[in-house]
Amino acid sequence: MDPGEIHRLRTALRDLVALSTIPAAWVGREPPAIAAGLADVLVGSLHLEFAFVRLCDPNGGAAVDVTRGDGWKAFPEWLDRHLAGVGSCSRKAIIPDVGGDGERCRGLVMPIGVNADGGLVAVASDRTDFPTETDQLLLSVAANHAATAFQSARLIHERRGAEDELRRARDELELKVAERTGELLRTTAELQTILDASPVGIVLFRGDQTVQRCNPAFERLLGWKADEIVGRRMLLPERTENRWTPLVARLEGGEGFSGLEIRIGPGFVATIEDISDRKRADEALRRSETYLAEAQRLSHTGSWARDVATGQHTHSSEEHSRLFGFDPRTDRPSSDDFYRRIHPEDRARAAEVVENAVRERIDYELDYRVVLPDGTIRRIHSVGHPVLGVSGDLVQFVGTAMDVTEPRRAEEEHRAHLWFLESMDRVNRAIQGTNDLERMMSDVLEAVLSILDCDRSWLVYPCDPHAVSCHVAMEHTRPEFPGAFALGLDLPVDPEIAQVFRAARASGGPVRFGPGAEHPLPAATATRFGIQSMIALAVHPKGDRPYMLGLHQCSYPRIWAPQEERLFQEIGRRLEDALTSLFMFRNLGESERRLEAAQRISHVGYWERDLATNRYTWSDETYRIFGLPPQQRTLTFAEVQEFLHPADRQRRAAAVAEALGGGPRYDVEYRVVRPSGEMRFVRSLGDVVRDDAGQLRRVFGTLQDITERKRAEHRLLAQHTVTQILAEAATLEEATPKILRAVCECLLWDVGALWRTDREAGVLRFVEVWHRESMEVAEFEAASRESTFELGVGLPGRVWFNREPAYIPDVVRDASFLRAPIAARDVLHAAFGVPILLGGEVLGVMEFFSHEIRQPDQDLLDMMAIIGSQIGQFIERQQAEEALRRTQTELAHVTRVATLGEMTASIAHEINQPLAAVVNNATACLHWLAAQNLEEARQSAAFIIADGHRAGEIIGRIRALAKNAPPRKDWLDVNATILEVIALARSEVNGNGVSLHTRLAERLAPVRGDRIQLQQVILNLMINAIEAMSAVSAAPRELSITSANHDSQSVLVAVRDSGPGLNPESLDRLFQAFYTTKPHGMGMGLAISRSIVEAHGGRLWAVANEAHGAVFQFTLPIGSETPA
Repeated sequence: MDPGEIHRLRTALRDLVALSTIPAAWVGREPPAIAAGLADVLVGSLHLEFAFVRLCDPNGGAAVDVTRGDGWKAFPEWLDRHLAGVGSCSRKAIIPDVGGDGERCRGLVMPIGVNADGGLVAVASDRTDFPTETDQLLLSVAANHAATAFQSARLIHERRGAEDELRRARDELELKVAERTGELLRTTAELQTILDASPVGIVLFRGDQTVQRCNPAFERLLGWKADEIVGRRMLLPERTENRWTPLVARLEGGEGFSGLEIRIGPGFVATIEDISDRKRADEALRRSETYLAEAQRLSHTGSWARDVATGQHTHSSEEHSRLFGFDPRTDRPSSDDFYRRIHPEDRARAAEVVENAVRERIDYELDYRVVLPDGTIRRIHSVGHPVLGVSGDLVQFVGTAMDVTEPRRAEEEHRAHLWFLESMDRVNRAIQGTNDLERMMSDVLEAVLSILDCDRSWLVYPCDPHAVSCHVAMEHTRPEFPGAFALGLDLPVDPEIAQVFRAARASGGPVRFGPGAEHPLPAATATRFGIQSMIALAVHPKGDRPYMLGLHQCSYPRIWAPQEERLFQEIGRRLEDALTSLFMFRNLGESERRLEAAQRISHVGYWERDLATNRYTWSDETYRIFGLPPQQRTLTFAEVQEFLHPADRQRRAAAVAEALGGGPRYDVEYRVVRPSGEMRFVRSLGDVVRDDAGQLRRVFGTLQDITERKRAEHRLLAQHTVTQILAEAATLEEATPKILRAVCECLLWDVGALWRTDREAGVLRFVEVWHRESMEVAEFEAASRESTFELGVGLPGRVWFNREPAYIPDVVRDASFLRAPIAARDVLHAAFGVPILLGGEVLGVMEFFSHEIRQPDQDLLDMMAIIGSQIGQFIERQQAEEALRRTQTELAHVTRVATLGEMTASIAHEINQPLAAVVNNATACLHWLAAQNLEEARQSAAFIIADGHRAGEIIGRIRALAKNAPPRKDWLDVNATILEVIALARSEVNGNGVSLHTRLAERLAPVRGDRIQLQQVILNLMINAIEAMSAVSAAPRELSITSANHDSQSVLVAVRDSGPGLNPESLDRLFQAFYTTKPHGMGMGLAISRSIVEAHGGRLWAVANEAHGAVFQFTLPIGSETPA
């Protein structure tokens, strides 16, 4: 598999996991930090050249813009043009080329939310395939996470600010009210204490002379109770009228007086004092009370006092009355009236708190609700303080009541928001807690069931009104309300369910079903499963059909609160993202599993080397190739080198250095030695990755186990090489060392030996040994040469006995291996032996050794058994060829003798000529001797000697042709050979009236061959031509013999005649044995001639002569060596 595809799959998986952790990292962060964090993640984790993030506040606050990278410098201008032309970024836009001076980049602009109300994300990358579907999915998930976190951060920030301001205002107001109330209470208590303790009767009149207040001394002096005289005009005795009137006048005139004594009756004296200072004090007190009343009105805080003995309110400020819905101008509520305005659910608790405070004489604080006549509910925070009398008895409780409706509403909103955030955090933790789809859906539904306090939560797939069936992907219920669905079973989509699906998909948010909702419950389902209310939401994960997320309320008809609907919708959105991520994760995981299976089947592993840490990341298959448990540990470059065959380490290190230095792609083959000692052949391919600055970052690639391929190649090479050796070798002695070397080199063994069967002695005898030059096995070789093995003894003897190959993983540990001590000293371990079979007979045994411990390999033994059979067949073929050569030689000899027999008259004529010349010259010699002419006699004697030699040569040539001698190849002059044959057949040519012509090339290259055999070929072709022309009487009989350098590799000899020519139908059969056109011929001449020429490496063929007759021609290869 392409390493790039493996890398992209792993990168997408890593980016998806990284993006899943983003929401947790943004919790509690400020909005600008969230935008900056998203931009950093896009550039850093997704390896982009540019990222622009704009997050918008849905409440109208300022947007946050963040830019990273310079891959799209003209983006602000592009955005202005786009907004000017379109008006918004409501749709995703892909820009094939964003422009700029650098590398060409492709851009993607993606809105966040509907019509980009949440902002937008713009990115650019120099990848030519950007943006892929995976890129767009990752960007959408990251942007949605950021928008949600941004909105939450803004809301939290604003809520915190409002709460802080409200809390500070409330604290300041409560402090001021408490201070003023305390001052008033202290002043009132002090004044009352003074009045009560004064022995002077004091009375306070209003302007109409009615009594407003009096002290106990005044009551005691007059004998009246305060409630009897307060508010009434006091009538003085007539005798005091004249004293009272001036006083009144002075008072009305604004004057004061120091004192006036009036006698009321016997024993009673009353004193009236000037209370101007007191009036000023009272005025100040009234102003304080006015301020206090105004402060209470502004802060919605009232004061009260309640008599413990009677349980009635002795004081209720105007604001206190207003808090309970009473009009302070007209209403005079009793304690019971106040009590009845308390919310029914809070009355018992309030009464219990007050009774406990009275009993324990302690302060108390109490929160309760008040129901106003119009149904409005206020939240009241009341504080009570016990007041003790002089005797220490509890007299009354005084306190304040504050309207905390708005602060409580803010707190509730804050709690609701915290509940929303905590709920979403719980859902997020459920989503992020597993990568298993079913487990995630189960955890989310379990969390939803608990958070929204419903009776049943479920997820149905698909949410498609046109589907034939659907099934419940997951469901959670409370024990008292069993499941409404059967998990995994297909359920028919009836019209009611189709309508539910249709409503959910048509809505952009949650859809309510049941009482108070816009849609009715599906009747059959509601009746069957006791559903009283239902809420559902269509969830649209990318890459799949929609799901429907739903809740059932079975215990009561439920009206879903707005904050619950909002939370439910947000859970649906988060689940949508989670399903998208998990589908992608699952698809990536499935791709990775398929990749792992493909790697396991094809024996291809993945590796990545971090150049900063110098450590490798391996796939499981890579570990298996190295013989290590998968993922057990990470290795460094040096540690990996230790697993390589020592002879290959330098080659791999050089290939790595060359690739890192900018050279060709990393591509190297080497051997891995597993911890078990097993050796594997691998091929490793890799690419170098650099960062934007051109610095080396990492190297990644694939590792393929090519052991089986290499073994097959080596074994095929071994078989081919052995076959070629046997085809070219003339004898087994010539082939043996070559075979041993070929097997060792091709199959990577170190030592090979051949043993021959000595049947007479009944033992195996050592024949030949071959070993690598790097191996020193002198002692082992010497011991083998001196050894013989009987049947069944030692490795060769066992192979001989069993007639099949045998394997020993380590001869040093094998007790039956007699040469074990010597093998140990020469570092020989693994060994196997192979019989050389001919039929069922063992002709010999080959054995091979390695310096490594190797486990048995049956395929190797089977292949070597074939090679052993090939050698046996070679021996059998050699024997057959030797027999054939003997037969051919004998047949050629017979043919030559027969030819000589047919030439008897010509041979006799050839011999008679020199003999007649000898007789004539002898007669002449006698004549010259008689005449005493010694010089002439000497010349005649010389002629006699020459003619005798000529007759001897003729006889020698005839004897050579007739002799049955074994072939012997020497350097030959072809022209001389032709002339020798012509001389022998001259009489036959002349006797048949044949005109002989020769055209022999000068500087003809010498050939290596057997002179007698080649003479036989030429003679046979001449005799056949002469006999063919003997049947022609009218036309001239012409015979032509030519020679020439045919090409740079051979010599051509042609014999042309003017005979009747060749029959085209019999042309293909001319050279077949026993085919003849002569009446008394055997049909062996041409067959033997062709076999002789082919044995010399040449070719013999026949064609028609251009005019008439036939042409027989043959080629002979020029020797590769220079003749001495």
